[in-house]
Formats: sequence, structure tokens, C-alpha cells
Amino acid sequence: MQLRQNQGDRPQITFTSDFHELVQGDLVPGPCVLRYDPLRLVTLGDAASEHHNIRAFVRFHPVGSEWQGAMDLPAGLPLADLADSTGQGFMLTTTFGIPEGCDELEVWFSCTHDDGQTHWDSDLGKNHWLRFGLADLVLKTAKIKVAKKKTVAQDALEFEFATKAKVEAVSIRWRLTNAPQAPRVVSPLVCGASTATGKTWTSPEGGIPVPKGGVVAFDVVYRVEGRDFTDDNQGRWYIAD
Repeated sequence: MQLRQNQGDRPQITFTSDFHELVQGDLVPGPCVLRYDPLRLVTLGDAASEHHNIRAFVRFHPVGSEWQGAMDLPAGLPLADLADSTGQGFMLTTTFGIPEGCDELEVWFSCTHDDGQTHWDSDLGKNHWLRFGLADLVLKTAKIKVAKKKTVAQDALEFEFATKAKVEAVSIRWRLTNAPQAPRVVSPLVCGASTATGKTWTSPEGGIPVPKGGVVAFDVVYRVEGRDFTDDNQGRWYIAD
């Protein structure tokens, strides 16, 4: 079972130009780095000729407090040469503080152009909701149980997760790494125990069938208050063995 990436690191969130939102590190009070690709709000042509006033807004839940800060984009930067959709190119960067008691971030951005118009990056008005998988999920077991009988054509995936009590559903989204043409499969887990402080989620009885000899990579999709969040091991996926 693969170790979880960035465990123990300070929190960081990244918004890439291909409209992915990446959450890294542990959810701990204190400074959090915010990285933002301005090409989410600015075209390459405009970036070369105009100054843009980009502002970031963060609301902390369930605390209810807010933060906002400027992330100005000066005119004349060679963004065409520096652009990288994975977040490894030019990024606007700032830092804000996560308060005690926060477990979810609501984030949105505005950009005021030289002509006075303002555009928004707010997931079509719903805003971006971010949670930290390292705080919500504890991976206990991820393994492939080999069938004892040689005549059985399938093995079984077995999982166990511990989660916060407010997690409403957990699914495993998996694929066979040694069969790249095979489609990705979504398998819901079963809530086997629930207390005021947490829940336990496991594979259905008998496990999730997989072809014999398969190597499985997976990420986790979980639901909190009707919103789906993904834990993909900080972009590295997990491996079941």
C-alpha cells in the first residue's frame, strides 16, 4: 500500500489554468500558500498589454470568517513562454492564515481589467469548495486478496477507511495499471460503523472483483454536505497490492 504524500507538510492550494484545484499538505491552523494561474481569468494577449487586478477571496467553514488579498498581474510578462497547465509555470502566489476550527475552504477570485470590467472565477457562482483528504480520511487497508482456488478467475479488492463523522459516502475510483485500455471503475464502499466522532467504510462483503494478476491504482471520492471531494494522494494516486 502506497504511503500518503505530503503528510506533515504545511497546507498549499493550487489553481491551474486547465481548471483543476489541487490541495496538498495537512489541514493545520496557520499559514497556507495559495498559488493561482492568472490564465484562468486572463488571455495571453491581454496579459501582454494590460495590468490586471486579481483578488482572491477565502471563506473558512464552519468558522465563518473571511480573508481576501490582491494578486496583481503586471503588464508585459511573457506568459506565453511561462504557461504550464499543471501549475509548474508562472503562478501568482500569496499566503493566508487558516484559523482554528476550520475544516473547509470556500474560494473564489475576481479580475478587474483596464477597461473597468470585472470577471469572476467562482465555479459559475457556486464558488470552489476545498477539503483536505489527509484530515478527512485515514486509509487503513488497501489490498488485493488472492483467491485460494486456482480455478477462480478473479481476486478481490479489500479496503478500509476511517473518516470524519460528517462524511456521507465514499467510493473508490480504480483502474488496472497493467491493462491501460480497461475503463476506470467506480465502486462504492459500505459504512460498517458510525459514531459521533467517525465512521468506518469497507468493501462490500467478499470484496470488489478484479482480474487475477491485476495491479490497481485508485483515488477516493467522498461526499460531505452534498459536495463531492477527491483524494488522489496529492496527484500520485494510491496503489493496492
